[in-house]
Amino acid sequence: MRVTLESFRFVFIFFVLLTVLSVMSYMIYYSIIGDNAERYYGWTAAIGTFVIMLFLYRNKGWGKGYIKKSILWLSLVLVVLLAMFIPDLSPTHLHTDRFVYSYGFPFNFLTVYSESGSKFLTPNLLSSGDVNMSIGILLNFIIFYFVVRFIFGKRKHFDKTS
Repeated sequence: MRVTLESFRFVFIFFVLLTVLSVMSYMIYYSIIGDNAERYYGWTAAIGTFVIMLFLYRNKGWGKGYIKKSILWLSLVLVVLLAMFIPDLSPTHLHTDRFVYSYGFPFNFLTVYSESGSKFLTPNLLSSGDVNMSIGILLNFIIFYFVVRFIFGKRKHFDKTS
């Protein structure tokens, strides 16, 4: 139960910070760059949010004892590997010369717009296409974290009974 509450706290603070930093960075970039601000403010807000979250969790001591680092890193690796190795078998044809490839399991979180695309993620990232990331990565991460934690918990339970 504590892991679930800790996850909800992380998601709530993450969304609030991301919203605030997105608005602030958009206003700053719009005043400096002009109409092309949409291209930069999303990444700036996301990176700033992750840095602030890291600072908060480290200094406040949140998550200590609830979240196991080995399971956390294994979940992150699983999310990335599954996005790399599960192909997009049905890309969307956008206009006349571009295709839209979406990656992620179980929720799509990475979208690549490419003219000469492939079913797999790595060749599309190496081509000169646009890349968009959505909040689905956080949902995938939370799902994999709980599944891996459940599996390791069951394994320890079987080790004790044997």
